Amino acid sequence: MPGPLDGIKIVELSVAITGPLAAGILVDQGAECIKIERGPGGDI
Repeated sequence: MPGPLDGIKIVELSVAITGPLAAGILVDQGAECIKIERGPGGDI
């Protein structure tokens, strides 16, 4: 069964814990998340 956000795409640019947490909640509701990370080190 599709979630309420099925078909919605989000771009996640944050590095603090609250941003990825919020993106995870949106994904749980059916959204598609595209995460953009920093250069070679990635997120810390």
